[in-house]
Amino acid sequence: MGDCYCSSDCDAITLKCPACGEVGHSVPFTTVESLLTDTAKKNLKDDHFFICLTADCDIVYFSHDTVFSQLAIVVPVAWKDGAQPKFVCYCNRVTEDEIIQAVVPDGARTVQDIARSTGAMKNGKCLKNNPKGVCCHKDIETVLQRALRFRSGE
Repeated sequence: MGDCYCSSDCDAITLKCPACGEVGHSVPFTTVESLLTDTAKKNLKDDHFFICLTADCDIVYFSHDTVFSQLAIVVPVAWKDGAQPKFVCYCNRVTEDEIIQAVVPDGARTVQDIARSTGAMKNGKCLKNNPKGVCCHKDIETVLQRALRFRSGE
């Protein structure tokens, strides 16, 4: 999956999170719509949304005039402080701990090993399941590399 599902000029559009001031990352409207609670959907307007990746910021999605906090999202947002469980693959509900388990004691060395061991990346409905609206491959790779460093004692 690519990093952007909107028009080709989405990289030219930037917006800062109204709570923390960090630049948001463009996220498909379909993603926002599929992950909001029914109550939050009542306030949803078709707009260009961004996601806040700042751990200690309560805002998840925002547009020019709309914000949705973690309470408005139907899944725990893994990179936000206090999220439990910390899903890395949202489609198959594979957690960070399961990936670390596959690497440290079980010996996985690649994303493909992780997929075989945990079932990650099997359903491919990332657009609707992953709060970022993209495939979890990069996030799995990040956790994998951290676990490999831990395993080697770095």
